[in-house]
Amino acid sequence: MEKNKIFVTLNGTFKDEEKCRVAMETIVNDAHVAYGVNSHFWFRSKDGKSLFVLEQYEDNKALSQAIRRFTTARISFFRSIEVIGISIYGSISTSSKLMFAAMKPQYMDYYGGYSKNVAETKEAGIKNFERNRILVATNASFKDEEKCKEAMKGIVEDAHAESGTNSHCWFRSKDDNALYVIEQYADENALNEHVMANSPSRAAFFESIEVVDVTVYGSVPDKIKEMFVPLNPTYMNYYGGYSK
Repeated sequence: MEKNKIFVTLNGTFKDEEKCRVAMETIVNDAHVAYGVNSHFWFRSKDGKSLFVLEQYEDNKALSQAIRRFTTARISFFRSIEVIGISIYGSISTSSKLMFAAMKPQYMDYYGGYSKNVAETKEAGIKNFERNRILVATNASFKDEEKCKEAMKGIVEDAHAESGTNSHCWFRSKDDNALYVIEQYADENALNEHVMANSPSRAAFFESIEVVDVTVYGSVPDKIKEMFVPLNPTYMNYYGGYSK
């Protein structure tokens, strides 16, 4: 079941931020009540010019239903931004690929990891705790794939046992050269717990790859930023959305 999850990311710049923000609120509220849209997160760069959108779907059915909702808000959203790139992580149907064709997305295949289902609540609307999530994304290339894969198993096993590490998903490019890791934490305490664990598997992982870039999405305290200094990450601020 966890292997069926699909992630969609969008990088863009604002043409009309206010128009984008209004459209976003409608899109997010619609997605929150729709089947299988597990997260619909939006982040803005420190200088306020760039936008990053991360969507997670339960399965291909959820994605297919989502991209068929040609709402006024979605049209308004795409008119309010300049799309730089779209990436799709996981296995999607041919019909879904055809609907994405005009955007020329990058595709990456599932490689390992998990995404937990967070317990649902009967409370209506988007909850405050859903906005406390922190995401960490790593783009890398392989130096020693077998060593990387072995290290990954250890990292994923450790992370799955951590109560606040909601997902730790790994994807590989079609040519097998590039690796993308997306981690989601319940809040800053969960991220701190994970970073402080400092497992041998993590050390082996970084020895087996060449890091291209790391981006941290959400509110991160200075003490954690200090731990990330060697990776020289980019930070983006929470802008809207949720993660169930």
